[in-house]
Amino acid sequence: MSFRNLQTTIKIRLFTDFITDLSQMAIFPFMAIYFSIQVGQGMAGIMLAVNILCSIVAGLFSGYLADQLGRKKVMIFALIIQVAALVIMALVNSPWFVSVWITYLMFLISNVSSGIINPAASAMIIDCSKEEERPYIYGLQYWSGNIAISIGVIIGAIFFESSRFLLFFAFALISLFTLIIIVFFINETMKPVTLVKDTSNPPLNKNIFTNYWSVVNDYRFMLFVIGTVFIFSLEFQLDKYIAVRLKEEFQTMIFGYEIGGIQMFSFILLTNTLIVVVATLHLTKWISKWNHKLILTIGLLIYSLSFSTLAFSNSLTILMLAALLFTLGELMYSPIRQTLLAGIIPEQSRASYMAVDNLALNVAMLLGSLGLTLGAYLSSTGMGLVYLTLGIGGLFCFRFALAKKEQLAVITNKERHLG
Repeated sequence: MSFRNLQTTIKIRLFTDFITDLSQMAIFPFMAIYFSIQVGQGMAGIMLAVNILCSIVAGLFSGYLADQLGRKKVMIFALIIQVAALVIMALVNSPWFVSVWITYLMFLISNVSSGIINPAASAMIIDCSKEEERPYIYGLQYWSGNIAISIGVIIGAIFFESSRFLLFFAFALISLFTLIIIVFFINETMKPVTLVKDTSNPPLNKNIFTNYWSVVNDYRFMLFVIGTVFIFSLEFQLDKYIAVRLKEEFQTMIFGYEIGGIQMFSFILLTNTLIVVVATLHLTKWISKWNHKLILTIGLLIYSLSFSTLAFSNSLTILMLAALLFTLGELMYSPIRQTLLAGIIPEQSRASYMAVDNLALNVAMLLGSLGLTLGAYLSSTGMGLVYLTLGIGGLFCFRFALAKKEQLAVITNKERHLG
């Protein structure tokens, strides 16, 4: 498997994802600081919470519409809105005019448009990929996304404070470029059979609540979503409870130099980034040859044990080893999780299912924040046990969901044979 063998649509999607992630990470992480300075920390928190909630709702509507109208139409609509919002956002942060509240409104609209794009874009990748290609595709997406995030944060740190106008305008141009590419170079990927309208029950008349009720009642998928929430919530502990704990508890000497918790946390992040950049593509090619469920199990066990170690250990050597291993576990399970997810969702409702999967990410972010609160009442060893429980619980959810899929496949084959 190599990049040149992938379908053109997938190549374009990977490229546009990269430039979009890069531009977003040059702006979005710094908006919380900007709003806190302008309107106060309390109000900024409320504003950002509203922003997240609106993005969640937009994503759910997008998943529904992308399964009814097609992926491309939904993405084009969202990108037009995003370009307009970002242009206005740039103008109200120009040398001639500044407005915090218009900036927030346009930031909200831009985030909502991203929420609309994500389910349709995720479904598009599944539409035009084969199962054997997906570990490589998702590994490549994970690798390029991490590089984009790293570069974007550096650009934002340099230019956000002094050149917001140029930064926002550059983001608008990138969104316009992405829009042009999708309009002229990407075809609709949803199969025509799912676009055919049933006159007795037109797709557009299908109730959105009925649509998502059927998704929620798919217990295999919901087990998978619960597992995703458990596992992703561990990742969001890294820059919250684990960072705070290291700052308060960790201190050591090496070669006469004092190493504090902040330096140790920075080392963990640096280790994670370097391994992802260097090893992702090679490891993804290797694991794609092995049994997916076995790789998922081993990867999640390594990931969970390493995270639980980060929660309580104050040994430099053990923390360095845990940082190395949790990254390895993440590289093993992440592309396989997405590959297995793509295999359990029905073809006619891919965008709706991906919207709910995206929702799991927001729930995991919430649990990540609550972990900081829980850490105020539990010992570091207790938090380590909580992390281990979440990791093992997530693994069991994944395995049960996949086992149910296999049982249904056996029953279906028997029915076909009898028929």
